[in-house]
Amino acid sequence: MSYMCPYCNNNMKEGFISGDGRSRVRWEDANEKVGLFEKAITNKGCIAAKYTLTSFHIKANYCENCGKIIFDARIIE
Repeated sequence: MSYMCPYCNNNMKEGFISGDGRSRVRWEDANEKVGLFEKAITNKGCIAAKYTLTSFHIKANYCENCGKIIFDARIIE
């Protein structure tokens, strides 16, 4: 499924934001596999934030044109 960027109306790439406490929090293309070794020694991906102490994985879309990352946030209390 193709998503359109709400800021510039260009196509967005499907992917995810992930982090594990040892590496930077980053966006990665859903169609491109990055190994653990590559994550540890390279800056591949779009850096989204500083690293955290816990791991996570969030589906997110990235616009190469304007640099925006969009993801659904459903906060459960």
